[in-house]
Amino acid sequence: MAQPTPSYTKLTHSTSYSAIDPTSPALSTSGKVVLVTGASGGIGRATALSFAASGPNLLVLLGRRSEALEETAQLVRSRHANLTVETHIVDLCNAPGLRGVFDSVVSKSGGIDVLVHSAGVLAPVIPLLDADPATFLDGYKTTVVGSLTLAQAFVLANNDCGRHEAQGDKPVFINLTTAGILFPPFRGMGAYVSSKMAAVKLLEAFAAENPQVRFHHVHPGFLDTAMSRELAKTTKLPFSFDDISLPADFLVWVASPEAKFLDGKLVFSAWDVEELKGREKEIVGGPPGTGELWLGFKGFPRYIGGHALGQ
Repeated sequence: MAQPTPSYTKLTHSTSYSAIDPTSPALSTSGKVVLVTGASGGIGRATALSFAASGPNLLVLLGRRSEALEETAQLVRSRHANLTVETHIVDLCNAPGLRGVFDSVVSKSGGIDVLVHSAGVLAPVIPLLDADPATFLDGYKTTVVGSLTLAQAFVLANNDCGRHEAQGDKPVFINLTTAGILFPPFRGMGAYVSSKMAAVKLLEAFAAENPQVRFHHVHPGFLDTAMSRELAKTTKLPFSFDDISLPADFLVWVASPEAKFLDGKLVFSAWDVEELKGREKEIVGGPPGTGELWLGFKGFPRYIGGHALGQ
C-alpha cells in the first residue's frame, strides 16, 4: 500500500501498482530481447517473471546454479507458454564465455534490447578488522569485474549487430545496487557496500565512454531473499520487507521509453514514477554534472567539480 513518507517523492510504495504494471501497453517489450543475470532466484527470478508479462520476443536468463535457473525458466513457461525462454549457465567473470553467450543470442535474435544485472554476492558480514585479506577481493571480483565484463559483452554485441543504430533507439543496461552506498556505514557491511559503490562508479565511467547505451542504477528496496536471510543470521534488520513485485515491475518501467530521462541516474524502486516523471526537468538538469539523482559531493567547490565533470 502506498504511504506518504519523507522521500525524494512524496509518495512511496512497498508493492507494485498500476503505473508500473508490466502488462501495460506503455511498458510493452513486444519484439524485444530481454536478458536477466542472477535469474536463479530472488530478485532475478521475480524480474524474469515481470519482464515475461511485458511480452518480449525472447527472454534470456543467466545464472550459475543450473537447477535453480531451470526452475525459473519453468516457472516463466508455466505462466507464459508462448514466450521463448533461453537459459545459460555462465560465470560473469568468464569474459570469453560471457561474450560467447551474447554473440549466440545476437546471432539468432539480431540484438539485445534490455539487460537487467541482478546477480550479486553477499560478502561475509563481519567487522573489517576481522576480514581475511586473502579472500576480501572475492566479492569485488563478482561485483566489480563481473559488471565490467557484462557491460563489455553487452555493448560489443550490440555494436556488432547495428540493430539499435538502425532503429534510432538505445539498448538499456540496468544495474541493481544498494542504498547502502549512500547512507552512513552499517556494521559488518563494509565489504559488500564498498564493492557496490565501486561497481556504480565503474559503470558511470563506462557509460560516459558509451553514450549509445542507456545506463540506470536501481536500489530495489529491502527484500526477503536468500541474501537478506543470510544477513539476518548475524544482523538485526532495521527495516520491514518490501514485496518483491515492487522492484520487479519497477525495472520493467525503467527499461521503457517513459524512463529514458533517468539515463545515468540512481533511483529507488519505492519512489512513485508519476512524481518522478513530473520532476524530469530538475532530474535531467543541463550540462553534464548537473541535475539530480547522481553521485556527487554536496558542498564541493563548484569551479573544481564543474571542471572535472566537464572533461
